[in-house]
Amino acid sequence: MQRFRTLLQWFCGGALALAISACSYPVSRDDKASLEYLLGQKLMLDLRYFCHQHDTEQVCRQPLLKLPEALAEVLRRGQIGGVILFADNIQETRQTMTLIDDMQQVMREAGLPPLLIAVDQEGGRVARLPEDMLVRFGGNMALGASAAVKGTTLATQVAELQAQRLKQLGFNVNFAPTVDVNINPQNPVINVRSYGESPQQVARLGQATVAALQQQGVASALKHFPGHGDTLVDSHIGLPRVDHDRATIDAVDLLPFQQIIASASAPALLMTAHIQYPQLDSSTFVTDDGRQIIVPATMSRAIITDLLRGDLGYQGVVISDALDMAGVAQYYSPLQATLATFAAGVDIALMPFKLRNDDDIEEFWRFQQQLVTALSQQPRAELEQSLARINALKQRFLADVDHSHSLQTRIEAFETRDRAFELALQDHLASAATTLIYDTGVLPLTQPHWHWLMPDALRCQAALHALAAEKSEYSADCISLAHLPSLPEESYWRDDAVIIVGDITPAHSLAELGGMDDIHTARPRATAAARQAWLQQALTGRSQVVVYATLRSPYSAADFTDYADAATASFDYSAFQDDQAGVTSPAIRALVQALLNNDWPGTLPVTVSLPAELLKQ
Repeated sequence: MQRFRTLLQWFCGGALALAISACSYPVSRDDKASLEYLLGQKLMLDLRYFCHQHDTEQVCRQPLLKLPEALAEVLRRGQIGGVILFADNIQETRQTMTLIDDMQQVMREAGLPPLLIAVDQEGGRVARLPEDMLVRFGGNMALGASAAVKGTTLATQVAELQAQRLKQLGFNVNFAPTVDVNINPQNPVINVRSYGESPQQVARLGQATVAALQQQGVASALKHFPGHGDTLVDSHIGLPRVDHDRATIDAVDLLPFQQIIASASAPALLMTAHIQYPQLDSSTFVTDDGRQIIVPATMSRAIITDLLRGDLGYQGVVISDALDMAGVAQYYSPLQATLATFAAGVDIALMPFKLRNDDDIEEFWRFQQQLVTALSQQPRAELEQSLARINALKQRFLADVDHSHSLQTRIEAFETRDRAFELALQDHLASAATTLIYDTGVLPLTQPHWHWLMPDALRCQAALHALAAEKSEYSADCISLAHLPSLPEESYWRDDAVIIVGDITPAHSLAELGGMDDIHTARPRATAAARQAWLQQALTGRSQVVVYATLRSPYSAADFTDYADAATASFDYSAFQDDQAGVTSPAIRALVQALLNNDWPGTLPVTVSLPAELLKQ
């Protein structure tokens, strides 16, 4: 075996850029080490935080910015197939490229296949790269709002640019797009991450995104199969259940997946959902505490193998959603979850074991050996078919990795990119997505003073800056609602003012914050219910014109029809520090322009429940 590794290193390591397509990394059928290799290739680890000296009473929050030898050994000895990076791992260009290069160098020197390096860069609120490395863009529902006029053009342009930047940095997998059809206004985790409520539009925009990502050399991971669009529970903190009948499942939930899988640009990967679908699989398992639970889709052979591979004909790599999410972790141990995932037919287990310190590494080796022991009792053929799919994925998207250019040359190429084009595209999407929900005849705004009520201080700064840039002769003030203040005195409200409420309902999900590690660190803020109650009390009986501006999910406009004379949708509220312009937000800037000019290019991609008289406006 060692001689085989030496030859493989000589042939596939040093000549990787030219010869990887000839390297299938064969696995012997009767060598135990080969089973460890096969298993390692089926794991994608997160290396978000790592603390050598760790107090067990404290949660490790030291971002991993460079590769320590202890984790290099995990990659090498564990023969690991992939790694996912988070925002904490990505601070600036040189550091990110060096971290990824060092991980790939470990694999080359060990004669192992290169790593899949993945990231969640959907755009909008789920974006791991800093704004100065890649602009966030408006996200999927903004693209859905622009589609009536722009079709799939903006979706293609955004995905192309995302892929180009990701590939330059060293990433080869993007966990995007989300093609869940958001038909539940109360959905806490998908909402604006969806293109909308039309399965056909979701399919069109999703297909354009997949094609653009993969044409630029980054593998797309379609998610979350079989559909997360009609849920009331975030699978990070619980196990959602969808009780659609089979006809609805086929016509709504599965349609985008089915159409994109059948297209010429089928996704290289597909991510599962930790979600119950009784009409697809009503079988149950018994938890450690004796509860009988319907099996989640990630662990369902009927859903992953029979439906996805059999009925839909998907031939690519299936990857689980993160196995540390409560939708799985509250019912399964890491070992049970990983084994159940593989038994269902999933190729890669994402984040199956948390590595945060040296003690975790020792536990990981025990975890690995337990997996090897369990899998050694299973027929090998299906595991080897899974490995073949992973190999094919790597050969397709990692074959043109070029190590001939120095790190400095690649950094300079990245940092001299056309930043102006990125910003222009960001502005173009923000403008194209800006949508009027209703207007009782108060637009365009001509009032010389604007009272802004915004979610936080950063959004206040962005709003004040946007108005000053468009109408320097106007005046404005802003109240931050991050921590609800006392209601203003009556003398605060100027008679010649307009009141503009910027709302970001619902609260951030853990997917937007980064993942399960953030459940311990989310900063307390006013709840959506408390913020809405404060706003409704503040707006009651106001004689001034009131505009309710949804900066996130547009559904909340339905709760303010008794208080607001007009309502708008932007689907995004990202704001960032511009060295020249101060705090700026493309979405808020586009909102100000639309309010002044009464120009609304966007079309609502979801239904907002409005009174009949407003629907006629």
